[in-house]
Amino acid sequence: MNIENTDIKSHKCEVYIPIEIKPREFVSHILLAGELSKLGLRVYLGSKKSIDFLMDKKNNSSGVYLYKGGGGTINKFRELSRQVKSIAVLDQEISPTIADYRLQIKNKIVKGSLRYISRLYFVGPEAQKFAKEVFNDMNPTNIKAFGWPRVDIWEPSLHHIWEEDIKKIKARFPDPFILFTSNFCVNSIDLLEQRCLALEKRGRKKSKDDLLYLQDILKKNFKKYREFINFIKELDSDPEIPEIIIRPHPSENHKQWENDVQNMKKIHIVYESDVNPWLLASEGLLHRGSTTAIEAIISRKKSGSLMDFEIDHDLISIKISKRIKDIKNLKKWINQKNNSSLNYTKHLKLLKKHITFSEKKSVYKIARDLSKLSGSPILPSHIFKEKIKPKKFLKLFFSKVIQKIYKKRDYTPKIPKTNKMQNGINLLECKQYLSRMYPNYKYNLEEPYEDLVKIESQ
Repeated sequence: MNIENTDIKSHKCEVYIPIEIKPREFVSHILLAGELSKLGLRVYLGSKKSIDFLMDKKNNSSGVYLYKGGGGTINKFRELSRQVKSIAVLDQEISPTIADYRLQIKNKIVKGSLRYISRLYFVGPEAQKFAKEVFNDMNPTNIKAFGWPRVDIWEPSLHHIWEEDIKKIKARFPDPFILFTSNFCVNSIDLLEQRCLALEKRGRKKSKDDLLYLQDILKKNFKKYREFINFIKELDSDPEIPEIIIRPHPSENHKQWENDVQNMKKIHIVYESDVNPWLLASEGLLHRGSTTAIEAIISRKKSGSLMDFEIDHDLISIKISKRIKDIKNLKKWINQKNNSSLNYTKHLKLLKKHITFSEKKSVYKIARDLSKLSGSPILPSHIFKEKIKPKKFLKLFFSKVIQKIYKKRDYTPKIPKTNKMQNGINLLECKQYLSRMYPNYKYNLEEPYEDLVKIESQ
């Protein structure tokens, strides 16, 4: 595009929000984008590929890039620091359900990258406490526990945004059903091998003990997956068990799931849209330590943990759920009325240890903090003069040649695009969610190119 062709004259501070896994991040980041736009900022929301294309092409070094986590290479952060005023990290994987905050946080940020990061945002006080200990060379005031936008949309006050989705789900599955959210993460031999190798080769260098510990978790998860397939065969043949919808984890092999349940009548593999409407349309949630258990309690839905498949009985997601030890116990849980409003009150003290709750939503606090980091107001970044970058082109060219010559093994387990991005980022979907979330505000939206939407207030 050519800057002379635009009739947009407004200068605004900008925020760039890449989506790595759409069903995990998209709707909550729409909520954040709406809040940022209300403050007068311009937001670019898109796939990682589309946002990084924008970073490479834009003719300014202003704006703030909201990164999904710390797993990128030091070169990634160094390059971004030249393209934007600030980098902030909102980690979607340091969940309240992880067993060891210290170990996970320690291995999230590649050594040397921290110097390029202006803010670290965490879901709650416990994660913030360990982050301050691990990243002791970072100013602790820049490590925030504002909560998660994801938690904001779990609250009943925002359930109305899913009304149409819930109606469609119930029309498709008219009989009561139970939702099981999977987090085995490895459900095939190939995936297990890839992930064990990725732990060794990717991200921050790990100690031998840490590496063995993390690889052992993957091996145990795969063993549990095989046992779980035998378990649901029993459930499928039991007339007292209702239909069960299994939602695979984005990183799992979904084809493997389909193959393993293909002869079952009441077990369905469904991976569509966000998990939220599926949870709200269900009679309750079954899990083995999933973050969705916390969502269930906050959403006032009953939650049951399958004891034989639990990751770790000390996890918060298990402590706030009814523990189910056998099929007889499961049937009793299924027939119980939903009493999770009481459970929410009962477990609130424990939840507050891991999640920041306040009168103001996390998006309110994050948006105002990001506005301080966004740099100078500029014309829309997607309107740029084409720049010739011979050094970057040559570097990329020779990198591909070297990889081809030496046939370097790709040790990164690739999540299929349909798992990560589903139907992509599109303008119509953004408009629909914004109108439901902020019915009293008007927004200008534009789709500069595929999988990228520009959002600003009118």
